[in-house]
Amino acid sequence: MDVYITEKETGTRIALAMLPEKVKHKGSAKFQSYDIINVGEVKLPRGTKLLSFSWSGTFPGESRKSASFIKAHHWKAPKEMESIFERWRKNGTVLILMVTETWINHEVMVSDYTGTPTGGCGDVSYDVTFIENKEIKIYTTSELNIMPSAKTNENGTTATRPEPAAAAATTYTVKKGDNLWNIAKKFLGDGSRYKELYELNKDTIGSNPNLIYPGQTFTLPA
Repeated sequence: MDVYITEKETGTRIALAMLPEKVKHKGSAKFQSYDIINVGEVKLPRGTKLLSFSWSGTFPGESRKSASFIKAHHWKAPKEMESIFERWRKNGTVLILMVTETWINHEVMVSDYTGTPTGGCGDVSYDVTFIENKEIKIYTTSELNIMPSAKTNENGTTATRPEPAAAAATTYTVKKGDNLWNIAKKFLGDGSRYKELYELNKDTIGSNPNLIYPGQTFTLPA
């Protein structure tokens, strides 16, 4: 299992070398904790309120890179990690937070971050909170397929209405970098409807909804 944080605009991605024991999720006035070391069933409620994800963790010092519980290939110096998290917080950088083997895959921003040097190994203990990022979209009447009112020409005849927009797509072919959340968000307007998409295409996807491949064709829910 890994925790990946990706800058949406640049695609730059980092992963945590030392996993936090729990990720706390807050949504709709409820707190739910996810044990990301021994994952059981993970459920994310649907709702209109912004979600938040938070945890307390440690950026391990260089002397602990070889420890068995450290993912050495993800290791970065604690000072570098602190600098990255602070930059995200100050700049309001839009990120994609993903915890593999769970349903946690959200667009977020860092709302709070604090770090404290601890111990004699160069570690930094930190607390971080991510808040869900929701895009505000403004659509034209043509995008919403709203027909304008009929207008009367000077001669008294009714003006011809424009052709209706093409019917919405009913299938989608997976491209490189896709995941169910992003497909649901793009075509269904709500990323949390990924479960509908998965259930409808379970025979194609298989038992692991995290594993989809370019070239697969999915039926989109109505």
